[in-house]
Amino acid sequence: MATNGDSPETYNYRDSALRQHQEPLLSAAATEPPQAVERRSTLFSICPYILGNEFCERLAYYGLATNLVVYFQSYAGMSASGAVAQVGLWSGSCYVTPLIGAWLADSYFGRYKTILGFTLIYFVGMIALSLHPILFAPTLGELPSPGANWLLYGALYTIALGTGGIKPNVSAFGADQFDMRFPQDRAEKNSFFNWFYFAINLGSLLASLVVVYIQENVSWSIGFLIPTVALGLATVSFWAGNGLYKHTPPKVSPLARLSKVLWTAFTTPPPESGVTDWLDRATLNGKFTARQVNEVRAVVRVMPVFFTSVLYWTVYQQMSSVFVEQGMQMDRKIYGDFEIPAASLSTFDTVAIIVLVPVFDRGIYPFLTRHGFKLSMLRRMGAGLLVAALAMVTAAVVETYRLEIARAGLLVPGTNPPAAQMSVWWQTPQYVLIGMSEVLASIAQLEFFYSEAPAVMRSCAMALQLLSSATGMYLSSGIVWLLDRFTQEDPWIRDNLNEGHLDYYFYLLAVLTLWNLVFHVIVSVTYVPQQRPQPVAAMPSSLPSIPPRHRSVAINFTRPVGDDDEDDMARSVAALPATPLLPANFR
Repeated sequence: MATNGDSPETYNYRDSALRQHQEPLLSAAATEPPQAVERRSTLFSICPYILGNEFCERLAYYGLATNLVVYFQSYAGMSASGAVAQVGLWSGSCYVTPLIGAWLADSYFGRYKTILGFTLIYFVGMIALSLHPILFAPTLGELPSPGANWLLYGALYTIALGTGGIKPNVSAFGADQFDMRFPQDRAEKNSFFNWFYFAINLGSLLASLVVVYIQENVSWSIGFLIPTVALGLATVSFWAGNGLYKHTPPKVSPLARLSKVLWTAFTTPPPESGVTDWLDRATLNGKFTARQVNEVRAVVRVMPVFFTSVLYWTVYQQMSSVFVEQGMQMDRKIYGDFEIPAASLSTFDTVAIIVLVPVFDRGIYPFLTRHGFKLSMLRRMGAGLLVAALAMVTAAVVETYRLEIARAGLLVPGTNPPAAQMSVWWQTPQYVLIGMSEVLASIAQLEFFYSEAPAVMRSCAMALQLLSSATGMYLSSGIVWLLDRFTQEDPWIRDNLNEGHLDYYFYLLAVLTLWNLVFHVIVSVTYVPQQRPQPVAAMPSSLPSIPPRHRSVAINFTRPVGDDDEDDMARSVAALPATPLLPANFR
């Protein structure tokens, strides 16, 4: 008898397929839509409340995250290296908290209550952050008070907690609203995700171009107030649709199942004989079935790939921290006295992804396949690491030339710290290369973790993507902290980059990434892809085959959320359809 709320599962894929054939009347009754029923459009009557919430929340998040490194230096009195480290810690936390939000939604509160509750937490954090530049505006020559920084940290990590309840649940909640028995809803569900990604990209675009400009050129308080108001509107928008929403009750969280199996296996003493693998200890005394343990084993077996994917996110994190600091000390004038904020150049990353996805998907991948060289998921991840290393080398070369110009005395008048007379547009290639690396590595990671896990454990495998991102961002902070300790006599990252060696830092990351690529190749060569049994016959279904938007992500998301091999398992994290048009940091 299984315990811990888990029922033993005695069927396999073949049994499941046969049962569906043996119960045609029940299946038809469950899937056939009512006849002659006038239905309103789910997409246009219900989803605008959800899409409005997502647009405003992303505007709020990127209105803060895009330029945070500059605020740390301007209002928190941090050094350049300290600001980089703090951004990494905060960004990493924003990728850990979604695991908490997904677990709470799946196991206890359901998606609606989780989203609404965490949006309110988020809103409180944004209000506190908006008050920080008003209450604690820095005085020239004085460091901020301890109370000022406590308010700042409290606000930021309250926001990190708030985003954790929204990020993994809102797309799944939107998918819940569609009744897949109706052809209209099946078609509109695909359109919903298109509009969902549009809302995300529009919010981030306005944040990186408009909000960031207001923060640097008008007022930080107004620049934070706009995202705060946007989040308030997001809360109202989401709450206003409550009477129209379809609510899915909480079920068993696969994250909880994974934790229970691992803990049981770890804490159960090994028997004298009969168990050869430590995970099999979880089956002793009937605590978990062999199938449940094998599902966990399928997640554990991808851990070597997980470890080789971490450093990619360390490189990726430079885009929102060190790249911005580098751009701050370059010539940012584009017309007359108009200066573009350094953080706004991150837009090139998004543009690169949108442009390069069809290039790779319709051109490069088919061309290589026709010539006998198919880029598997692991190969694409390796190629992404190589491009990420190239991005660091490019940034290092740009920094070398920038330092030469600055040390030759060619500086932009009136800038503090002094900016070199080198156009900030020279940073464009490094942003584009990061975007290219996302098309290769980030998307391949998402597809790999999803496809290598059994259906019941896909949420846990997808959680590895979030943990990989978080670990890489924490590692970025750790590397900067270590550099501060070991280069005290001649720091690489100084408040005035003209006196430091930021190019050394970029070269270091390039070397680490190449070393990581070597280990990735070793893991890829020895890794054996998961093989699963196929059903004995094609199962009839009333659902049409809706292909993914791009072949490079071969993941089937056409089934309703939660409609998989186990009806009692909820999967919020896995409910976000993968699309190359969604940059990694938007997932």
